[in-house]
Amino acid sequence: MARFIVFDFDGTVTQQDTINVLAQFAISSRGCAYSQQSASENWKRIVDLYLADYAKHKELYVPKAEYRKLLAQELAYLESLQTVELSSAERVVNTGFFARLTSEQWEEFGRQARRIGEEWNPDWDGDEGKAVRVRKGFSEFVQQAKARGDKLGLVSVNWSRSFVEGVIEPEDPDRSEFVKRVNEIKWPGGQLEGPEEMGGKVMMTAKDKLEGFETMLLEEAAGESKKRKSVYFGDSVTDLECLLRADTGIVVVNEGEEEQSTLLGTLKRLGFEVPHVSEGREGIKLAWARDFKEVLGNSIMG
Repeated sequence: MARFIVFDFDGTVTQQDTINVLAQFAISSRGCAYSQQSASENWKRIVDLYLADYAKHKELYVPKAEYRKLLAQELAYLESLQTVELSSAERVVNTGFFARLTSEQWEEFGRQARRIGEEWNPDWDGDEGKAVRVRKGFSEFVQQAKARGDKLGLVSVNWSRSFVEGVIEPEDPDRSEFVKRVNEIKWPGGQLEGPEEMGGKVMMTAKDKLEGFETMLLEEAAGESKKRKSVYFGDSVTDLECLLRADTGIVVVNEGEEEQSTLLGTLKRLGFEVPHVSEGREGIKLAWARDFKEVLGNSIMG
C-alpha cells in the first residue's frame, strides 16, 4: 500500500532536542548581538526562566497528570502550555538572540551540526554542544521509502526550517523530497514565523502540530487519486495528536530510556496499547521503537 510517512524532527529524526544546538551556533556566530560570554549568560537566563515557568504551570494545573485518564483532559493540558511556550519565545525575540542570522547561515549550521555529530567521539575535544546525531537507520529508512514511492513529510515546532533542511540535506538534497511544516527565524530581527502553508501561524503546541499534519494530509489527498496510508513518527507529548490522527503512529524512544518516556507513559495512562514494533502486527494503531532500523521491514508498516 502507498504510504505518506511524516516525521517529527527533534528527538525523532535526531537523537536529542536541538534548540540548544541552535543557540550554541548563534552564540559563536558574528550575527549574534552580544559577546559570546554575555550571549551564553543570556541564553542560560532564557532557559532557566522557561523551566521555572513550565514547572510552576505543571504544579498548579488541575487535574494533575495521574488523574488525567481521558484524552480530552490531556489535550486540554497540552494546549494550556501555549502560554509558557509563548512567553519563552517572546523572551528570545525581545533579546534579539537570533537576530541578524540569515537562512543560508542556519542551513550551514545544520550541515555543520550533523557533520560534527557524525565525526564526534568521546576522545575528541571538539564542541559536542554543536553536534546533532541523526537516529540510527534514518537514512536507510528514507531511501527504502523513496524506492517504494512513499511520500515523506516533516512536522516540527523547531525554530528554524533552514537549520532542519541543513541537517537532513543528505536525505533531501534538492529540498523537494519532504513536505515540511516548520517554523523559520526571520531575518534580520530574529522573530519566529510559522510555515507559509499555514498562513505564517507559529507552531508551538501539540494542536499546532496536528494542524500542520492535517494540512499535509489534505494537500496529499487533493493531489492523489488513491488514498495513502498515513504513518507518523514522534517522540514527545507534542506529537500525541498526530500519532493518534495517523493510521499508524510510531513512538520513538531512546535506547535505555523506555521506562522514562513521558509520551509512552502518557499513552499508557490514557489506556492505549503501545507494543514494541517487534510485537506489533499490520493494522495496529500504535507501537514504539528505539530507532528506524527496528522498523525497517516490520509488518506493522503494512
